[in-house]
Amino acid sequence: MQSQGLGKILLNYAKDKRNKLYLNVYQKNARAISFYKREEFEIQHSSLDEATGEKDYVMTWQHK
Repeated sequence: MQSQGLGKILLNYAKDKRNKLYLNVYQKNARAISFYKREEFEIQHSSLDEATGEKDYVMTWQHK
């Protein structure tokens, strides 16, 4: 279902409900990182997902 606009629709719904959003995304998931950057999310810092041992980014979006 990727690239069919569903993620953008869901994300816009969440943006309409909140002034600030946080998410974690695996650093190796370049496609997801690009999507969130296009949607005005910014990388705040990197961390480690203890459950999987994968490096991830904490990204945030804030209503302007």
